[in-house]
Amino acid sequence: MMKSDIAFVHAPSIYDFRRRPLKEGPISDVIPSTPLFEMYPVGFVSMLNHALEEGFTGRICNLAVLMLSDNAFDAEHYIKGVDADLFGIDLHWLPHVHGAFNVARLIKKIHPDRKIVFGGFSSSYFAEEILAANDAVDYVLSGDLLEKQMNLLIDAVQKGSNLETVPNLVYRRNDRIVRNPPLKDPDPTAAEFINFKILVKNSLKYHDIKGHLPYYSWISNPAGMTLVQHGCQLNCGFCGGSNFAYKNRYYFTSPIRRDPSRVAEEIEVVKETINSPVFIAGDINLMGEKYYTSLFHEIKERGIDLPLLTEYFAPPGEEYFKKFSHDIPQFMCEISPDSSNQKIRGETGRYYSNHDLEKSIDLAKSYGSRKFDVYFSIGLPLQTKSDVLEDVNYMEKLMSDHGSDSMPIFGFISPLAPFLDPGSLFYEMPDRYGFKIFARKITDYYNILETGNSWEDFLNYETRWMSKKEMIEATYESGIRMVEVGTKVGYIQQSEKNIIIDNIISYMNGGEYTPHEDKSKHLTYMVKELDWSHRHGITGVSVGVFLYSLYERLRRSLIAQ
Repeated sequence: MMKSDIAFVHAPSIYDFRRRPLKEGPISDVIPSTPLFEMYPVGFVSMLNHALEEGFTGRICNLAVLMLSDNAFDAEHYIKGVDADLFGIDLHWLPHVHGAFNVARLIKKIHPDRKIVFGGFSSSYFAEEILAANDAVDYVLSGDLLEKQMNLLIDAVQKGSNLETVPNLVYRRNDRIVRNPPLKDPDPTAAEFINFKILVKNSLKYHDIKGHLPYYSWISNPAGMTLVQHGCQLNCGFCGGSNFAYKNRYYFTSPIRRDPSRVAEEIEVVKETINSPVFIAGDINLMGEKYYTSLFHEIKERGIDLPLLTEYFAPPGEEYFKKFSHDIPQFMCEISPDSSNQKIRGETGRYYSNHDLEKSIDLAKSYGSRKFDVYFSIGLPLQTKSDVLEDVNYMEKLMSDHGSDSMPIFGFISPLAPFLDPGSLFYEMPDRYGFKIFARKITDYYNILETGNSWEDFLNYETRWMSKKEMIEATYESGIRMVEVGTKVGYIQQSEKNIIIDNIISYMNGGEYTPHEDKSKHLTYMVKELDWSHRHGITGVSVGVFLYSLYERLRRSLIAQ
């Protein structure tokens, strides 16, 4: 057993998912993760990197990936082989509360003298409740940008020193729960660096490749990630990272911009290691011309030619795409208008017209975007079931009239499920926005995941315009319509159309259905075009990843026999 100072542990959404008859549903159909949300926060990589920089030892243990990969995997046996002075468990996304709570109890059972710290947005929001509800959790590090605070905590735990010196820490003292003041840092992103090299090095050092994988399908479809800011300029009502939520719950100001050279350096590290496409989180265009010009220059000067997937919160104009395409040889775009109804879209906090959206998509095509993904949501203020089905009609219009062979448009419709983000405007002001929320305490969310067996059971809200039942119906009906649209525009073979639709109908009626062999896909897998990485360059690491993927396929085929 190789001991480390810190072990970052990521739990599945539902700890005992392999023993329960779960019908996870479409709640992860628009992200790389499976319905068990096995992708750990990118902060794991940055905090681990900073710990190693300051002389600590550490590792990542993605229990969710390990449990998904092998039904015979024994989590308790694995944890017995992981020893650390401090175990860090993320509870960033609220659907992880069941897994996070149970993994904390498992670690404390096996290593009773070791300390456990929770972190992430949901941990921060419910910090005092978590400590009151789960004796296995010793601390919560609240807020965002916690690289420096985490190292101070590791040091304090190892030396047995006073915890009052650790900013942002919430903990028990003399039978009371206390909260230390936050760190007022003039340069809060200085310690942040998303370094994919350490995942490779640690996988070899600890002989644990799967435990360090960012998500289940990463071996077959690796991708890097960086982000341009923390917090946001906008106040989209459903977002727990909005300007409103971030300033009120996680940091003093919003947004906090990252140095463009630092972002480019992270992308360069991806090129040197896995040489894969990179997702840039955050709207580069909204950062302003000075920022994005500097970022594109930094990327070009480093000779980086990786495909970049970029997201937008508002449609960019021509000057942006002109500069982007001049410096970046391969790029893809995505945007979330949420609704084709502009009144509904405005109520969510997105203030642009369909004309603005279509014009921007056409500009992206003319300047060489390889793909454009468009996302719509179910469960919004003012939205009825008929509005959702109108979104499908509009999606067909976008695909047919604005897509092309050189830049196909892929559309997705998904519920805001299973939980509304705590801290978001919708969550904090439900009456103002027409929401009824059925769970409020951290124990309520845990119990929902403990007793439910389907995403319908987990759904914790409804609106003034759609009941839970209507939202569920709208999800399946729009899913079927999207399959029909996908067939019409040529994304789905005619011979496969009825098979997929019959599968969805059987699923929604409680009958037998066939899930896709790739667990990151679900009922609508034929139109889940998220494998946007059309090429991966050759490095020593990428060759190793390829060989390991071959080994995994062979191993699974032998097990199946």
